[in-house]
Amino acid sequence: MRLAGQTLFIVGRIQGLTRRRLDQLVRAQGAKLATRPAASVTTIVFGHSAISKVLNDGRLRLPTGLSAKAPLISENVLRWQLGLREPPPAVDRSMGWADIERLTGLSRDLAACLVLFDVLEPVDDKFSYRDLVAVREAARLLKRGVLLPDVLEASLALGRRGSHLAEARLTEGPSGELVREIAGQLAELSGQLTMPLDQTPRSIDDLLVDAEQAEEQGDLATAESLYTTAMRADAADPVLPFNLGNVFQAQGRPTEAKIAWQIAVARDPAFAEAWYNLAHAAEDERQTDLAIATYRRAVQAQPDYADAHFNLALLLTQLDRCGEALVTWQRFLELEPSSKQSGTAQKAIALCRMRIQQDKAQAG
Repeated sequence: MRLAGQTLFIVGRIQGLTRRRLDQLVRAQGAKLATRPAASVTTIVFGHSAISKVLNDGRLRLPTGLSAKAPLISENVLRWQLGLREPPPAVDRSMGWADIERLTGLSRDLAACLVLFDVLEPVDDKFSYRDLVAVREAARLLKRGVLLPDVLEASLALGRRGSHLAEARLTEGPSGELVREIAGQLAELSGQLTMPLDQTPRSIDDLLVDAEQAEEQGDLATAESLYTTAMRADAADPVLPFNLGNVFQAQGRPTEAKIAWQIAVARDPAFAEAWYNLAHAAEDERQTDLAIATYRRAVQAQPDYADAHFNLALLLTQLDRCGEALVTWQRFLELEPSSKQSGTAQKAIALCRMRIQQDKAQAG
């Protein structure tokens, strides 16, 4: 399916994307995000964090208000549609749903749940041999009494580290958690599957919701604690340290804020908003060369990031680097021709052109 004309509702969250950036990417595809479940939603996207919505028989606990006819797609399918991920590789896919059920004994509902959380990656409802191996491993674990959400958590944990359920044999560890079995030895799965969160395990999604709510209410100490806990459990998502850095900044702790934003860009070098915050921090510390380079990283990661273009152009103008500033101002106006800042941009363009002409006259 294509996204153009669709209204999307996200169950859970999409790892590594702030709501602002996700909204921009969706709108660029001619679609829109719904802020709450409603009958107008035409496509439901399940983020990897929404495992808490999965029942052990493969059924899903959907938010009330959504149409039962709206198709469900996975986080990876959304990423492909947004241009953030390559589509599945072109391999032989000759098995259909009936083949998967016949060869593994797994029900259609359970197999569909594995698809929804990207354990399997069919193309046009056709599955590869790798999918078959992954289904068989999932079926083996389920027959042993392992809960479906735990199988999904394990598969996602493997995926975050470049592995796959088709390539790993899992078993239950001494305390009941899933671990890898390698050459007769047990190896832990890093991530929230084996990371106890307080006394009662909670999903990353629940932690993030509570942290964001605490942040909005000004309870920064609680937000800091929740974001920190979530970061320990998920060592890949860049949004967690980004949000934590914002909390540190709000607390007047700029050094810790910068460290958190640096962790965010280390996790995702294309995280434009974190680069923007780092550039702003460098500018505050009068490190102008660093600020310029970092603003450039922000617009390189996100070419339509108007605020980064504006700040970069303003800084270049203040430094009398008018040639560079002029190009950047013009790019800003292409992105935001009617914004409140467009008047500032137009005045700056006139100033830059005047200075460039003066420099030419003096040189001539």
